[in-house]
Amino acid sequence: MNKMIRNAILAVTGILIVLVSCNTENDFYEVGRQPVFLKYPSKDTTWVLNYQKPDSLYRFSWESKRNYIEYNLIFSLSEDMSTQKVEVGAGIKTDFYLTTMQVDSILSSMNIGIGEQHTIYWSIDVVDPEAGWCDEIRKLTITRCDLPTNVIMLDSPSSLAELTLDKANPENLITFSWTCQTEVKDYVLEMSFDSNFDNVIQIENGSEKSHEFSNKYFDDMLKNHGVALGQSIPLYWRVKGTGNLNNPIENSAEREISIRRFARDPAQVTLATPAEGSTVLLALESASDMFQFKWSCDTTGVTYKVKLYDKELNVSVEFDAGSNKAYSISQIDFDQLLEQKFEMVASQKKKMYWEVIPNDPLRAVSKHTGTFTVRRFLAVTAAPKIKLTALPTDATAYTLNVSTPTANLATVNWDCSATGVTYAIEYSLNADMTHSKVKELTTNKTVGFTHSLLDDMLSDLGASYWTKTVYWRIVTTVAVMTEPSDIHNMKLTGMIKPLVDKRDASFPQTYPVTKIGNNFWMGANLRATKYSDGTAFTTVDLASKTYTGGAVTDANVIGQYYTWPTALRTWQSAGSSENSIIQGVCPDGWHVSTLSDWNALISTLSPNPAKKVKSTQYWNNQWEVTNSSGLNLVPGGVFWHGNVGAPDNADSGGKSGYWTTTVGSSTTAYMVEIFDWNSNDIVPWHYLSRPWSEGDGTASKMVNVRCVRNMN
Repeated sequence: MNKMIRNAILAVTGILIVLVSCNTENDFYEVGRQPVFLKYPSKDTTWVLNYQKPDSLYRFSWESKRNYIEYNLIFSLSEDMSTQKVEVGAGIKTDFYLTTMQVDSILSSMNIGIGEQHTIYWSIDVVDPEAGWCDEIRKLTITRCDLPTNVIMLDSPSSLAELTLDKANPENLITFSWTCQTEVKDYVLEMSFDSNFDNVIQIENGSEKSHEFSNKYFDDMLKNHGVALGQSIPLYWRVKGTGNLNNPIENSAEREISIRRFARDPAQVTLATPAEGSTVLLALESASDMFQFKWSCDTTGVTYKVKLYDKELNVSVEFDAGSNKAYSISQIDFDQLLEQKFEMVASQKKKMYWEVIPNDPLRAVSKHTGTFTVRRFLAVTAAPKIKLTALPTDATAYTLNVSTPTANLATVNWDCSATGVTYAIEYSLNADMTHSKVKELTTNKTVGFTHSLLDDMLSDLGASYWTKTVYWRIVTTVAVMTEPSDIHNMKLTGMIKPLVDKRDASFPQTYPVTKIGNNFWMGANLRATKYSDGTAFTTVDLASKTYTGGAVTDANVIGQYYTWPTALRTWQSAGSSENSIIQGVCPDGWHVSTLSDWNALISTLSPNPAKKVKSTQYWNNQWEVTNSSGLNLVPGGVFWHGNVGAPDNADSGGKSGYWTTTVGSSTTAYMVEIFDWNSNDIVPWHYLSRPWSEGDGTASKMVNVRCVRNMN
């Protein structure tokens, strides 16, 4: 009986141990403060530094369950880290290497002598205490480099130093210095403009361990070498000495620096027109004539800005003239500027100030301010109205076609008595023209409504692809003496055109777009590797990854795999709703596909929706696969663990999976899957969506993402 009781207790205890162990293995990843553990060097390690191997690497290593924490590597002579403390920034690395001479320099800064052996202590400091901490301190015994006493060591200027000579203080001194533990009586400082030390300049320095040069000395030396004013050139230097037969001297290493010559006196800007104190009368009959600011300056390689300002109102504007020494503006545009920026009314005169601003004060300066009086156009009784003479009937519907961008759908003509004006079309989604956009046309009184122009207007208003009523009228680029045309409208259905994602300007990504039911879907897997505003993916969860070792070998086709938190970005706002609109990793104006989006797709494409969304490539079972929807789904499989090398079921007989924004439970989210072995169905499931803890680190399910256009 006692034996039976004992066995029962052991069995229960074993079960509890297993349960506790399982719970530990599957606890969700803690994203708050995490401890940092030291790994290498191990406790009581001993290092002996060798100056003859200056590039040898010494490794410091540590670990934390949380990634992307910023660390400082800290050293001290005392175990409480209070004596001769030194910090070295390690960034977010958990493996950090220092060279022999870097370690030796740290020991030197702790007042440990050359060749001395000393015990020091090291640990890790977490820069953000909210991210983690390290309680461990390890002892390390190090012997400093036993530098021979007969080596000449260069001090200053440091390697790759950049010296800019100061013309205002030509007698200021630049010091070259060095050290040697052995007495040397015949130091020679050598300098050359080439690394081979041809045509070397030698300066005998006796027993002195430094030499001073004036700024003027170096400028003259660079001038004789043909270096232009303001230009820089590399200079190489070293120090030699002979010592004696019993203790010969080892010459210094060679060091490269750069020196920039004096800048020449800057050229003076001379103002020309408008003449000082002149009066400028703007005239309606000369509206298209150009008003010009003009100046002279005897230099090249300079760009200029013209600053026009009113001292009374303390208001100014600047014009960019580029490298030109003049800036022109039409009288009509100048008149509009005076009205809008300087609050002048028609016929008003005002004294204005102007100056020219060069971009490089070392090449050109402007010390003068010009003044002139300007009068606006004389007042008129009424502004001429733009009268439309040919236009499409209101509410005309146009379906825009990406394959015929230049085809003309309608021609708009108008009359207006104003001269020298540039016309534009103003357009809005609102009948009162609020939140409007303006597209400049020409001075001609006609415009063709092409597919491309109308689609550009719809896109400018944030309504790409959708069907919207757009209100429009003809205006001028400056509202001077013209009245806009009457407001009209048309119904536009946008082009189904490729989406160009420009979040990375250097590598814009283009995706096909297809309409399924009432929704516009991205016709390829998302390839984004950062959010649309340029922000890197979350440091809490795993970054995206791709895989080209399965049925799909093209990274542009397979796209990226994402964890659910990374895909949604604001995953905390997701809920059980089937229609939670969350942008996540998608481009602006698009969202991660919702469960409602998928259900609508299934309803539209039924029966057998899977056959209509699968690509006609890559899948093993091609029976009746049509891809008639244009969705192009491919077998990408599923990364069951984000830290494994390959996804499961990524071969031609596999499956594809896509995240939705719908939460299944406190630890799961819905995804949809399409299988090779099930040719007919698109199946929603909900799986673990948050990371969980495992023996080899964090892991999280990763699948592909498809984006859907927002409705508004």
